[in-house]
Amino acid sequence: MPIERKLAAIMFTDIVGFTKIMGDDESTALSILENQQSLINPIIKEHKGTIIKKMGDGLLIEFQSTVESVECATQMQDSIKSYNTSDDNLEFHIRIGIHLGDVVILGDDILGDGVNIASRIEPLAHPDGICITEAVYQSVKSKLKLDAKRIDEVDLKHIDDKYTIYKLPKQSDEIVDSKDDNEIDNLFHNNRVIIESVTDITSNNAKAYFPVFIIMLLSYYIGMGIFLRIVYLLEGKILEGISDYLVFLVIIPLVLAVPLAAIFSRKKYKINCVDIRNIPFLLDILILEMGYKVDKQSGRRIEYIHKPKYEFWINFLKDAKYYPKFLRKLDTLVVTFDGNTIEIVGFQFHVKKVIRKIKKRNVQKLS
Repeated sequence: MPIERKLAAIMFTDIVGFTKIMGDDESTALSILENQQSLINPIIKEHKGTIIKKMGDGLLIEFQSTVESVECATQMQDSIKSYNTSDDNLEFHIRIGIHLGDVVILGDDILGDGVNIASRIEPLAHPDGICITEAVYQSVKSKLKLDAKRIDEVDLKHIDDKYTIYKLPKQSDEIVDSKDDNEIDNLFHNNRVIIESVTDITSNNAKAYFPVFIIMLLSYYIGMGIFLRIVYLLEGKILEGISDYLVFLVIIPLVLAVPLAAIFSRKKYKINCVDIRNIPFLLDILILEMGYKVDKQSGRRIEYIHKPKYEFWINFLKDAKYYPKFLRKLDTLVVTFDGNTIEIVGFQFHVKKVIRKIKKRNVQKLS
């Protein structure tokens, strides 16, 4: 009997944290399932989708059109967000993954890589978000207005090839403000971030240390020189007593610059993970809550620049066209993803802070 195949847009949905909800209160979990069904089933039908399978809190849905699938996903999320605004409703959130691929028809079921890939990208979506593959994006980009964040060469569990994915909507800094430590802990646990090792791979410690040391000394001496010059112009002479302490004014900063330069020197660390699901999004949360903003993104490399809200006047300078490149470089945190390996480069105390935050939420590897 010949195998029957077809090209289809495959959607997977999943309720965020449903296992925990079921463990805490079974009746609440069942009510949420009923509410989800009443909210999204009419939307699926409106967009000509077919529910192939129900898997607990998850759904496998087939569409003949990628445009219909993405429009359906967007409307589903909007409907649930609107539902959650009422205090009388049981709040819940879903993730959605969509892939366009070849599937094998087996009775009322569908199988194949198209289904597997859709199921693997669904957990990579943000809560209340949608994750689509490059195939879906290319199919709909000229027909729909998408605010998407592109992530290249993503490893999917039990899938040989790496995939480019797009996350909708593009998340901004408010995701950090909306989450407390417990929520972030749950995100890391649910996504099973398992660390194997952390290694300092800074190639030249002296090279990392020396520029910061020189910048600190120059900044101090230039500032002190300007101060003494102003005093001289105003008073006609150096204030009485200052000249007696000039040696200390020269030596003390020299001594202090040594440990400070060590703290502010740029270091490079490699983090090897056994399991690393959804790590770009999770690292985003940790780094953004430290006052960094995304500056540049290219493939698997993301550059963040330190722009805490309370330093608004310094941030204004950093946005200026003529802000020195070497100062911008010193103030950036660079994260590169390569399979199950993360490399982080930046100020030593900030890099170590990120590592501490990841270690704190590390899911211990089971023996």
